[in-house]
Order: sequence, then C-alpha cells, then structure tokens
Amino acid sequence: MRFLPVIALLVCAAFAADVSFEGTLEADYGNYLEKDFIVNNAANHDLRLKMNVDMDENVRVIVGAASKSLIPGSGEYSRIRHRDGATPIGSDSSRWVPFVFDGISLEWTVSRGLTFIFGDLFYSFGSFNYYYWRNPDYHAAVLPTQGMRGVGARLGDDGYIYLGASDANNKSGRVAASYAFAMPGLNQVNNKFTLAPMIDFIKGGGRNHRYTFGVDANYSRSYTDLNYAVRGIYGLHPSHGNFVNTFTVEPSFNYKSFSLAGTGYWAILSDDADTTRKSVTIDDIYTTDEKLIYVEPAYSFNKRFSMGLGFEWHKPETDDWFLIAPTGYLYPTAGVDLSFWISYAITEGHNNPGFGISSSVKF
Repeated sequence: MRFLPVIALLVCAAFAADVSFEGTLEADYGNYLEKDFIVNNAANHDLRLKMNVDMDENVRVIVGAASKSLIPGSGEYSRIRHRDGATPIGSDSSRWVPFVFDGISLEWTVSRGLTFIFGDLFYSFGSFNYYYWRNPDYHAAVLPTQGMRGVGARLGDDGYIYLGASDANNKSGRVAASYAFAMPGLNQVNNKFTLAPMIDFIKGGGRNHRYTFGVDANYSRSYTDLNYAVRGIYGLHPSHGNFVNTFTVEPSFNYKSFSLAGTGYWAILSDDADTTRKSVTIDDIYTTDEKLIYVEPAYSFNKRFSMGLGFEWHKPETDDWFLIAPTGYLYPTAGVDLSFWISYAITEGHNNPGFGISSSVKF
C-alpha cells in the first residue's frame, strides 16, 4: 500500500507532461581475507533515480529517489569498494533500504546559461578522481555533499549560487556559490585552463566551522597521440581557532594506449601549544587519511578493455599502510563500467588480500 501514492504521482505526471527517467547505479561484491584466514564477504549498492517532468521546453520538475545498502547494526550507509565500511553478505534481511524520497526541485531555464531553481539543492566541491574516495557523499578534498532547501541559480555548466535553509538543523541558513572561469589566452581547442573558486557560509550551527573556501584549478593539453592534465585543489576552513588547510594534486597522462593517473593529498593537522585551543585532528577534514599517494599505470588493449596496476600509500592518524591493486576495466557499452580487482593491503603486523567486482551504470 505504501507504493500507491508513488504510482498515483507517476500516472498523473505521465498524463500531464513529458516524463523521463535517469539515474545511476553503483554496486559491488568484495571478498576480503582478514586475520587468521577469516573470510569477510561484502556486497554494497547505491541506486539513485530521477524523474524529470517537463512542463514545457523551459520548465522542469525533478523528483529524486534513492536506495542504498546499510551496515547492519549501525544505521549508516555502506560504501562501494570499501573494506571497513561494507555490508556483509547474509548478515540479516535489513542490509538494504527500500526506495526513499531524495529531494524535489523546480527548474526554470530563462536562457542558455541561466536556470533558476527552487527546492532541494545539493552540491559538493573538490571530489577526488581517486576511485576509493570518488563518492562525494563521504569524502572530498574540500567539502562533501551538502544539502539545503531554498532558491538558487545555475550559471552555465559549472557555476551556481544557492541560498536557503540548511539541513543541519532548524536554526541554520546557508549561502554557497561557485563558478568556473576560463583563463584568457589559455582556453583553446587543445589547451585549456579553468579556475573554479567556491565559498560556503553557514549561520546558526550544524558544524564546527562557519565557512569553507576552496579553489579547483584544471589544466589540460591535447595532441594527436599525447594528452596530459594537472588538477590542483586547495581547501580552507577554521576549526577550534585554527585554520584547516588541504592540498590535492591529481595529474594524468596518456600516450596512445598507455595512461598514468595519480592523486596526492595532504591535510595540515597541527597540535596547537595553546591550551585554550583544541588540536586539529583528522575529524576536522573530510577524508579518512591525513596523507595519500595513489599512482596507477594502465594499458588499453582496445576500446572495451584495459588493465591497470594501482599503488597506494595511506597515512591516517595512526600507522600508515600500503595497497597494491591490479585491476581489469571492462566497458561493455556506453554508460556501463565494470572493474575486476585484486587487492593486497600491507599493514603493520599483518596483510589483508582481497578481490572483487565493481560496477557503475549511468542511464
């Protein structure tokens, strides 16, 4: 019976206007070998759907729904390709949640580069290209996914300004803005450089810092067989009387069938000698590592299959650890990515091998 209102809404919308659907699905299966040869099987998914109701060529209503797997006993969502934040297979019948409401908004496009929005607004800044942290709901170099209900404007393809009530509590409001600038003289057909600053301000509580500032710079150069790009991200926000600074560099390179990708991340966490201030810890950033280095060379055999060998160094607040991850990438059709991976985590005192299959589908 609980699905009747949803079905009624879909039927009414179908008769009233043009209706289309789009979405993303990420799902995986992992098998991790823990201490004393104890097997830990995990299966996670993150399914998100959007129903687009086009009233005419300029006005659209968007309704979102989502279904995610849960970590049993914690109430938290599990994470794709994640050893510690995964959902065990066969744990219980509540390892996933049914579809839940995931926001509604009204969009009015008044010109090619300007769209006004009213409703639920979501944004993030500084999402990693590194696969282990790719979901901005949990990790980001500057700011993970934020939500508010209010009004805003989307400027071109990469700009926005939002104003509304924060979802942190019923006393807080938020203003967020970002825009990607193409640098004059460096934005050509085979040579591009963009600079995207961002400011996020919150008033009334909900987190331990009132503002966040970030800059995302991207430079790319293309030749016939050779292409390379460098991305740099800087983030800043105050916490406990100190400033939290994060730096990220993500270079990429490909020559014919060979490619090389990497991520370097560093957060400045300092123990303040002033007893009136709290020290800055890993809880004041949006990653699980204080430092990270990731490098993956890869070779494409054809348009549908490639293989890579990932090397990683992670430095949380405790002991650092290493990961070696051979991975095969399969692209059956447009919008579908499959990866078959073997991982070997090297930590102090013991090692953790594992293998699995991850998928990403956009439709």
